[in-house]
Amino acid sequence: MINKFFKLIFLVIFWFLMFLVQTSLITNFNFILLLVLVINLIEDPESNLGIISAFLVGFFIDFNSFTYQFGVFTFSLVTLSLFIKIILAKFLKIPYVSWLPKI
Repeated sequence: MINKFFKLIFLVIFWFLMFLVQTSLITNFNFILLLVLVINLIEDPESNLGIISAFLVGFFIDFNSFTYQFGVFTFSLVTLSLFIKIILAKFLKIPYVSWLPKI
């Protein structure tokens, strides 16, 4: 229970810092989208970390965006994460890379 709580707190802090880097330093390249894709591709197939990460970072982007309605980025990133999970589970039987640390 406490381990999951600390993992969630770490995720919130990590994605907030990555969001700050994206909005302040890297304006021409979508660094956040690339990170969400990589996390969903390399994580353990039974884990939901990629979906939770997509929700958190989408919420941060929506909170900062004034041109789109609230929830557009959250919905699109979570949908992308679910799509990647379905494709990897159904069609691509890629074994989990054992030399990477478990997320």
